[in-house]
Amino acid sequence: ILEGLDWAAREKGAKKFYLLGSDYIWPRTSNKIARKHIENVLGSKVVGEEYYPLGHTQFNSVINKIKLKKPDVVFISVVGGSNVAFYKQLKAAGIDMGKEKPLFLTISVTEDEILGIGGENIEGIYASMKYFQSLPNENNQAFVKAFKERWGDDIVIGDVTQAAYLGPWLWKAAVEKAGSFDIDKVREASPGIELTTAPEGYVRVHENHHLWSKTRIGLAEPDGQYKVVYESDELIEPDPFPEGYQ
Repeated sequence: ILEGLDWAAREKGAKKFYLLGSDYIWPRTSNKIARKHIENVLGSKVVGEEYYPLGHTQFNSVINKIKLKKPDVVFISVVGGSNVAFYKQLKAAGIDMGKEKPLFLTISVTEDEILGIGGENIEGIYASMKYFQSLPNENNQAFVKAFKERWGDDIVIGDVTQAAYLGPWLWKAAVEKAGSFDIDKVREASPGIELTTAPEGYVRVHENHHLWSKTRIGLAEPDGQYKVVYESDELIEPDPFPEGYQ
């Protein structure tokens, strides 16, 4: 969230943000953090904040509000099937997502969602995540090759899929470090665990049991993949709810 917003402000000169999410705790908490960062750190402005029920499919009203408010960035945490309707309706409303005002920045549309949306309907948006299938490193190239050999050439791999793949390997490393399957011992052994074979490249377990990872910004292309246009120089320290953002 924070690295993505910083990138939009630094690289795209964004000053006005519109926050849009599905109506449950993750988008609301994400946008609470985003609003604090936009207003208190970036010194910028939130010009709108909207939430819609899970499964919602009628976005014409908020699309009209976005046109009226003219934000520099629409920061999106809409999830699930609602994404299909939202992006198709954006395109039907004549909004060119290839133009960068407003810039559409999502934290919730992986390659898996694009399969349902259609690459032609989402071309030009940006996503802030830690993993994209298109990452060129050797770990990922081998992972994608093996994944497609097992599940078929039409399969795509997104940020959530890669995270699920990492889980058992991190648990295995913690079990070996602890020398035990005991849950408390495994938990205590987890901080500091490193995985150099991760498809994203390298991860390390923080004391809070989240992962140090790099943040990447991807640009959606017509083929349903993301082109990586930014990668943080260093690993980002994981902090699910930073101090001062409550």
